[in-house]
Amino acid sequence: MNMLKDFIEKNKKTTLENLPEIIEEQHGKKILKMTSVLSDFMTQVHEEEKLIILIDIVGFSKSSTRDQVYKIYLFQSYLTKKILTNKIATSGKIHISHFVPTGDGCYIVADKCDENTALKFLISIVSGFRKIENKDKIELSIRASALIGKVVPFFDMARHFNYIGEGMNEAARILSGGQNILEKEFLKENPDQAGKEKLFSRNSLYLGDSLVSSLESFTESYSKLYKFENVPDKHGLTRNITVLQGIL
Repeated sequence: MNMLKDFIEKNKKTTLENLPEIIEEQHGKKILKMTSVLSDFMTQVHEEEKLIILIDIVGFSKSSTRDQVYKIYLFQSYLTKKILTNKIATSGKIHISHFVPTGDGCYIVADKCDENTALKFLISIVSGFRKIENKDKIELSIRASALIGKVVPFFDMARHFNYIGEGMNEAARILSGGQNILEKEFLKENPDQAGKEKLFSRNSLYLGDSLVSSLESFTESYSKLYKFENVPDKHGLTRNITVLQGIL
């Protein structure tokens, strides 16, 4: 009640009878202010083309809390070390703009580069994950997707620099769509091995069309290549997805 009395004291014309109208008016002013701020923001929005990589830890949600902590630690430690010692990154051939944590993995947003450089970087990052385990024999497997796509830089609710945009969404669709169709392909080829499809799809690299024209130069870097056309998602959108399986 004290808050209500203070509010009325500051607004001498306010009575209990017209209080709902006053509150609605104040709410309307806030909406108008927010709309004005959003309008100003939208005039400054600019899309940038970036290399977008999404890495997802396999089986994370089904792990115990203890194992999740271990897997996050292993993931962060390995990825940091791999990038800090990566010749492509340290030579300046690829410039990483930002990391966006996802809880069970992360996005890596890098400046757009030539396709050959992007593929070398991707394969070098993904290749080592299949060999990782900690002292308690907890293994770490990942799946990764990548494309050249458009993003918008912004500051999120925590006032941290971040990215949003269709490129980020597309990386997620390529990853989920690629995993789904690859596992179906495995079951079609191996109908007697139901339950092992998720093991088959791990440590794979899923690529959008923007990163596949130079793959002929990388045939020794993977054991098998799948090309899936017009892969649908839950929104009815389709895309081509190329999967590199058995990254060496």
